[in-house]
Amino acid sequence: MFSVALLIGVLIGFLFAKVPIWFSTPEPTTTAVLYGAYTGQAVKVQSDGTIVQAGDFTPLNVPMDESLQEYVYWMADAYEVDFTFLMALIRNESNFQADVISTTNDYGLMQINQKNHEWLSNAVGVTDFLDPYQNIQAGIYILGTLFEKYDDPHKVLMAYNMGESGASKLWDQGIYQSKYSQRVIGYQETYIKELNGNDQM
Repeated sequence: MFSVALLIGVLIGFLFAKVPIWFSTPEPTTTAVLYGAYTGQAVKVQSDGTIVQAGDFTPLNVPMDESLQEYVYWMADAYEVDFTFLMALIRNESNFQADVISTTNDYGLMQINQKNHEWLSNAVGVTDFLDPYQNIQAGIYILGTLFEKYDDPHKVLMAYNMGESGASKLWDQGIYQSKYSQRVIGYQETYIKELNGNDQM
């Protein structure tokens, strides 16, 4: 009993000492997500310090560390974005290469453009856009705000890819999908089939 209480105390202390940025984020839910060295896994922590039990996480067969995938899973859950959708976007953006910088100054797994770094740093406290955990946090924050505006995943992806002003020009022409959005949705469908296949095993 004492060891459980000690673990919870260490987790809460780790949360406040190491990753205060989650509590400065405009809250999509009342939870925070962290990957703790003390636990060896991602955990979900409510704002009152309650640790939420892990859900049914199943890693995908992709070149991304399982612990990082689990972090993606929890962040997707916290922002109410489908895990397979987020993984498909990461595949399309960076092919799971955390340290990649494009010729147009897009950074990391989710290819966060440099022009967005300052406002994202202010919004969610990101300090290193090549750190995979912070990069995912920044990218999913963008996705969360887009999903609040648009209920069509294709429109969300178009806005993520070309900016809302660029995407709106196409929407004004009656174009609500792009090659980019179709490709990401295609990857997502592949991952859904993979997870469904795992469920049947």
